[in-house]
Amino acid sequence: MTSNATTRTEKFVVRFPCGMRNEVAEAANHSHRSMNAEIIARLEHSLKNWPHTLPPAKQRCRKATKKPSCWNAFANSPRGNSRHC
Repeated sequence: MTSNATTRTEKFVVRFPCGMRNEVAEAANHSHRSMNAEIIARLEHSLKNWPHTLPPAKQRCRKATKKPSCWNAFANSPRGNSRHC
């Protein structure tokens, strides 16, 4: 049997880049929240400030068959070059 709270929520699976799950866990611990509550709080904050908080379009990757030009920037970032995942 499901509760009312359960039926009012939606489930969505997210694949984190390597290392991001640990970052979310650390932020949640620091904020004394669950990981889910931390993600929701950050999404709500981001959406309230949208689109002003988005990076300029030239920094975002576009879907393509080849690696986008911003791939190198990601690959050289702390999350992108993490090999522990």
